Amino acid sequence: MKIHFLGIGGSGISAAAALAKAKGFEVSGCDSNPFTEFTENFDRATLYTGHLGLHLGGVNLDLLIITPAILSLDPENEELIEAKKLSIPILTWHEFLAKYLMKDKFIIAVCGTHGKSTTTGMIAEILEDSGLDPSVVLGAIVPRWNANFRVGESKYFIIEADEFNDNFLNFHPEISIITSIEFDHPEYFKNFEDYKHSFRKFLSQTSQTIFANLSDAGVRETLVSDKASKDFHFPEIIDYSKSLEIDLPLKLVGNHNFQNALAAFQVGLAIGLDASAIKTSLMNFVGIGRRFEYLGDYKKAHIYSDFGHHPTEIKVTLKAAREKFPKNKIYVVFQPHMFSRTKVLFNDFVSVLKQALVDKIFILDIYPSREIDNGLVSAKDLVKAIDKPNIIYSSSASNLLSEIKSNLQKDDIIFFLGAGDTHNLAKQFLND
Repeated sequence: MKIHFLGIGGSGISAAAALAKAKGFEVSGCDSNPFTEFTENFDRATLYTGHLGLHLGGVNLDLLIITPAILSLDPENEELIEAKKLSIPILTWHEFLAKYLMKDKFIIAVCGTHGKSTTTGMIAEILEDSGLDPSVVLGAIVPRWNANFRVGESKYFIIEADEFNDNFLNFHPEISIITSIEFDHPEYFKNFEDYKHSFRKFLSQTSQTIFANLSDAGVRETLVSDKASKDFHFPEIIDYSKSLEIDLPLKLVGNHNFQNALAAFQVGLAIGLDASAIKTSLMNFVGIGRRFEYLGDYKKAHIYSDFGHHPTEIKVTLKAAREKFPKNKIYVVFQPHMFSRTKVLFNDFVSVLKQALVDKIFILDIYPSREIDNGLVSAKDLVKAIDKPNIIYSSSASNLLSEIKSNLQKDDIIFFLGAGDTHNLAKQFLND
């Protein structure tokens, strides 16, 4: 089958495309920038820049695979229109995975507001180290593979299950893990109850076991509240947060990563793996891309990149940074992600950034992602509301990088924080 991936530069759809290519599909793709860290495994000749109808014309295409965001962000996309005109079936990449690549697989799905990618990576490496040869799709680079996917030949399929657009409702896992629940994606979900309802629907599709962090209030509300038990039937629920007595010395910092490791440990036991082998794998786990990721040094200052873009993620990341570097000067370059998230969680952002135990925070303009600026909120508004002299708005990333470089000293720490352009900024900072 010939299939074309619209938006192939994205963190999730690129993994689906790579897995499809490895399984024998003839794959091409396009994006406004198709050449990202996630598409390095593709022949550049099969990747197209931009979105043109001619990318589909006359190629006997069997399927057009899309990112769900394209439907709301760019419904008049030329390739969408051309596919409809040519009667080419259109699927989201989640629908494609479920229909074509997950059939007859034993699915392990990781959901939650925070910690999905790291927990998925941990479980994947546990199974890989135990010789179970899993297929894996997640939204971040795993250093061991230098990719956001793994091609396996066994029955096991491990997936980071994304709630946006109800994407995870395409999956019917044998085992589900739920790490945490806080309101997110206000651009899609009407309110927190709507958000929790989506998770309940997904978790009710689990056939064997749910491993849940019941120490998290949002998870308890989602799974064991009167509302949850009234409308949904769940399989066995195991509270992995009770496993605190397990000795798991990790290379990763932060209690949140210890909780992720507890979940992965319990999953390994559930599928019959040896406890000591699971522990060894977790102790050797070095993390995933853009999660407290050390990128290198610039004149003996240490540069880190982190994907954190929700107030809670920012809070735990900066707390972990201060614990790891108690005496170092810590600078943070933060780029808020999406106008809707910044607006709805505005007070939480203000509180977390105001209380952060770091020396200076530079806040860049909001990264729009799949939204258009409606003028209701700005990075300047955040800085004004925080009202602290060490929290500074910057309208120019290049000027900001120059300013930071001119003031750096040995062993200073710089965190580039956010889900937008900050990772590229960090690499630019190191390479200039």
